[in-house]
Amino acid sequence: MEPRLGPWAERAQPWLAQDHALLTDASGFRSRVDRPDLQVGSRPMPGDPNHLFRWRLPCVAAPAEIVFEGFVSRLLEYHKQWTREFAGGHVVEVLGPDARILYQRFEPGVPGIKPRDLCSLELVRELAPGVKLASFRSVDRLPPEPGYERIDWWGAALCTTLKDGKTSELVYLDRENQGGRFPAWLMNRMMPKYLVLQAEQVRRFFADGGPRELHEPRE
Repeated sequence: MEPRLGPWAERAQPWLAQDHALLTDASGFRSRVDRPDLQVGSRPMPGDPNHLFRWRLPCVAAPAEIVFEGFVSRLLEYHKQWTREFAGGHVVEVLGPDARILYQRFEPGVPGIKPRDLCSLELVRELAPGVKLASFRSVDRLPPEPGYERIDWWGAALCTTLKDGKTSELVYLDRENQGGRFPAWLMNRMMPKYLVLQAEQVRRFFADGGPRELHEPRE
């Protein structure tokens, strides 16, 4: 986790460039699921026992602008739809038109496992018409809530509208250190199954173009 936010603008481009390379090139990832409608891979990263995971949905039934609006821009509103442990959150600070800090809480509902929280910086870019990229990094902007373990998270998303103009490809990176006594080896073992369920829920959420409100101008 970043010890402090620091000069985030200087770090933004390296983060985005690194994530874009990982999102667009599956080399180095070990295939964990390989289906025509979904691929999941994992790879170790230097100095980190928690593996970086990558899932890809080749076809989501909405263009990039709609998928990005629901999956990234309105994450706090819809996150529960594909992450059942999500228990709420809020925007901590808006740093600019393409950067903000989010706080999120998660309630596992499993005896013996503490609830988790997360404070992260979100950076977004429109790379080209119909191509949108987001990078997420944990930052130490807020202290953990009492009784919560703090997740150290690295995530990213790339959404690209396909040639038909009505559907898109969505690729997602996810590396989670759950903190506390949750071991990395167990997280690495659990993640493929968890991410398959997550990706499938995302696809269902955007079936038939996603919720109507995503197609309407925001007030």
